[in-house]
Amino acid sequence: MPEARVGVRVADDRQSVTVEIGPVEGPSAPVALSLEQLTQVINLFGQARMQMLEGKRIEPLDGTTVTTITDPMWYVQVAKIDGSLLAFNHPAYGPVAFALPRGDVAKIVGILTNHLALPACQPDKPS
Repeated sequence: MPEARVGVRVADDRQSVTVEIGPVEGPSAPVALSLEQLTQVINLFGQARMQMLEGKRIEPLDGTTVTTITDPMWYVQVAKIDGSLLAFNHPAYGPVAFALPRGDVAKIVGILTNHLALPACQPDKPS
């Protein structure tokens, strides 16, 4: 597959983005997208990525550095499986959710309970 040049530029008014994908050498055709269209493209890319990973071993996250979202809007509910659903609004991808089986919920509750038993961190106070 030939190398590609990819670029994204957010408009000054933040109402649209211009996406440009083309060969490293040669012309490309920039496309303007609204927020809704960009979200749709992100979802389509995510679905394509998921298909590309089918049947491949996914490495565990233990010890891996991951992008951290601080204080997202979130929601938890009992899932239709024997477990819980956790949804949050990811600033880069929009609303996402995952379902956890009951055993994983119990493990998470145990870890979080232990965390709450620790002394709370005190924010730095001005002197």
